Amino acid sequence: MALKSALNIGALSLILSLEAVAAGSFLIPAEALNSRANIVPRPSRPQLPLNWQTVQPPESSGSRPNIQPTGSTWNSFQPPEDGVPGRREGGGTRGLECPTATTALTALIPQSTMGQTISAKPTFFYYLPVPLDKTVQFELADQRDKTVYKKSFRMVTSRAGIVSVSLGSDDNSPALEVGKNYQWYFTIKCNPKNTTDDVLVSGWINRTALAPTVKTELERSPDDRTKLSIFAQQRLWYEYLATLAQLRIESPSDANLAIKWSALLNSVELGKISQEPLVASELTPITRK
Repeated sequence: MALKSALNIGALSLILSLEAVAAGSFLIPAEALNSRANIVPRPSRPQLPLNWQTVQPPESSGSRPNIQPTGSTWNSFQPPEDGVPGRREGGGTRGLECPTATTALTALIPQSTMGQTISAKPTFFYYLPVPLDKTVQFELADQRDKTVYKKSFRMVTSRAGIVSVSLGSDDNSPALEVGKNYQWYFTIKCNPKNTTDDVLVSGWINRTALAPTVKTELERSPDDRTKLSIFAQQRLWYEYLATLAQLRIESPSDANLAIKWSALLNSVELGKISQEPLVASELTPITRK
């Protein structure tokens, strides 16, 4: 299937957005829309748990950060050959509906656009290059490109930065099935009168199951820093990224965590946004009659 002709797809589940100096949770309302393939139930009001600030790596002090997984680690998984190609960076826009920027709307995913997870309801991360006051959409589709989840709402941010989307924040979102591939689409509706001005990114996700021994090791891990190593060994992109983000929430001034974050994004050629902060956003559900 063509890459969402007219780009009128997707809908965002929920945004985990954070101020550079704040830590805490928000309560964000969301409402499900009718998808082309099915009707999505109205979700409950979910919690947004993530918050961290960006820290510049310090000058060398003699300490050595832990070894980072390489780009080849994260790119070892490829989208299905019969699937729709992913798009990690959004295209530019025409006119003044969406301000242009030197850096495009960017999904924080490997270069292959495929990442693995063990979560039934994972978290996704995106970089917004400009302040936003637009309708955004998030859509989840199966490997045959049939919509299984879709949301749409108005998103307002005060500045550029990284936002996150968590299916786990919505009780009515679908649980990913083990062993199956899914494609997600994230769209900014720049001009409600012209869909050709939409800006879209998309990617693939595959849910896998851990071997019993690895699962036991993970359960016995004393802290999230230990879990990071396991996630890297198992090549679990979504868990590694979300756990590292959570660690930075808890220790925003930790220089080693800042280095890890920068090294991770550099390993998948996203170093240009490695110092960008998360920003607060306001979400207003859009109900279509």
